[in-house]
Amino acid sequence: MVAVNHPLSDHQRAWHLESLLVNGNGEQALEEWEEHYSSASKDPHNRFAPEYLAFGVRLHALFGHVDQAQRLSDTLFKEHPGWDDSLLLSVFRAHTSSDLKAHHDQAKTIYHTLKAKENKSLSLEEYDGYLVGFLEAGSLRSARQVFRDMVYDGTLVTRGSAEDVDEVLKRLHMIYRLSTNMESMTSIALFAMSFLPHAYHNHIFGDWMKSAVDHRAPEAAAQVLNLMFQRGHKPGVYHFNMLLHALLRSKSEENTQKAENIGWRMVEQARNTQIPSIGSRTRAENIKKRNDSSFSMGPDIATEIPAGNITTFALMMQHHTRLHQWEHVEYLARDLEDSAIPPNFAVMNVLMDNKCRQGAYSEVWSIYKTLSQLREEDNGVFPNGASIRCLWKTLRFSLGDYATRGDPKMPTPRELLKETVDWWSMARSRFDAQRFRQGLVGIDHDASTRLILHCFSYTSDLAGSLVALHVLRHELGVYPTEKEAEILQRQMAWVDMASDSESVRSQFFHGRSNTRNRNKVAKLYQGILKMRLNWMGISSKEFASLPAKERGDALLNVLSALVRCILLRGSSPWIVEAKIDAARRAVGLPRLPTGDVDAYDVTGEDPEKD
Repeated sequence: MVAVNHPLSDHQRAWHLESLLVNGNGEQALEEWEEHYSSASKDPHNRFAPEYLAFGVRLHALFGHVDQAQRLSDTLFKEHPGWDDSLLLSVFRAHTSSDLKAHHDQAKTIYHTLKAKENKSLSLEEYDGYLVGFLEAGSLRSARQVFRDMVYDGTLVTRGSAEDVDEVLKRLHMIYRLSTNMESMTSIALFAMSFLPHAYHNHIFGDWMKSAVDHRAPEAAAQVLNLMFQRGHKPGVYHFNMLLHALLRSKSEENTQKAENIGWRMVEQARNTQIPSIGSRTRAENIKKRNDSSFSMGPDIATEIPAGNITTFALMMQHHTRLHQWEHVEYLARDLEDSAIPPNFAVMNVLMDNKCRQGAYSEVWSIYKTLSQLREEDNGVFPNGASIRCLWKTLRFSLGDYATRGDPKMPTPRELLKETVDWWSMARSRFDAQRFRQGLVGIDHDASTRLILHCFSYTSDLAGSLVALHVLRHELGVYPTEKEAEILQRQMAWVDMASDSESVRSQFFHGRSNTRNRNKVAKLYQGILKMRLNWMGISSKEFASLPAKERGDALLNVLSALVRCILLRGSSPWIVEAKIDAARRAVGLPRLPTGDVDAYDVTGEDPEKD
């Protein structure tokens, strides 16, 4: 594009550098811009074109050169005061992306200066840019101010359609993310209610009480409920359920007694009327409906406790299950059945947990199969992560009990793993998939892996254990640790005794065979691990300091090779791979990766010979 002996104008140069940036050559564009700017700045009479300076501002902001972007911005608007000030957003985001408090303070100045301009209006996209910037910087006060400005300017429509209401809630919930304790949540809730229409207040009170549950603050939940009455709002069943949850979660005797009194009154109210269903309307649609109707702030709003819904029943059933008060659970279950209200996953989980605690393991599976629904054509409850976790817990108890170990009514570990895979294939497309995943794997991801591995250990299914580890890794993003390696080694030590007599194997956990076999497996494991570290070119200390995912993948490959080594002691490579392939097909994932080496690699044999 550069003509011979004809230097580029600032406009042409800006266009040329822009094309470099768009094509992924940002560093080259920055280098060329800096070289030309430094050279041309030496001429005191040189006046840069605004588009050239504006590109320099964006480029430096993009690369995180906060102070340089600010200086160029000051120069641009000093020499060209009429230039589009939407450029300031990129400078602002550079400041909020910085770790320095001084840059965050300057970001606030940029926003306040921009808003102070006469007749200045911002688009929704620009407001969102400033809101996200303050959220990124962790500035709650400034983020709240931007949200209020969006509402006051009419950029966010608070009284429009359900879609408009949803846009308001979306930004309110973004601000909630900066809430780290009840104090900050209280400031957000009170601030939002100071300018949002009354139709939003019940929703905000509900979020406020949900925060009290999360922070285990039952007193705060009660205070929020009282504040609703004081301000003329009538708490609904959702708010009372949140209070119940907060009181029960505290586990103090006094709070538990209060929760039982409230909960049973809600149940009694439901028996005398009709148990209300939760309904299919979204919260945005409920707010729109309240917006469309008149709102009364009368002081005489009734303070009676509302009739409980299915969530109330679930909370009460869960509470009495924990106390082993089976008669209360059965009573509540009969009430639900008589009401003809379909259960939700919370109730299903309580019923399953109730039977599990009573040792009626096959009934847990029966309840799950009767009530759950994994396919759209089925009628029933879509299980959450806790439902699947309860099944694995039940299976482990069943396999660990000699009286129920061979129960044909219970699924095998492979069958339950397939159920888990089928469930996750449906759940992963949901907007709340992460919450469902968390319900299964828990905060401590190791716990879910150990639970599943123990089930396969009881059936001496090494190939199944290997496939389970890879399912957890490739489907749920859960990586093995040294704890899982120990469980697998114990299982291998038992499998490795296949050639020993029945009497020797029966004394496995009580005699020297246990120690002898575990030492053999541990030695083999350490040898394979050492070979892996040599291949990676790192020491054991460096391996321990690797990021969790990278370390987990390496460990999974070590365990995959170890499993094959153990299986090869009684089978040919072809048979070993056939066993692993059968396990993959049994869980519905025939193409699932199972390590970076196969049995032929372990033995050094040629697969073409089989």
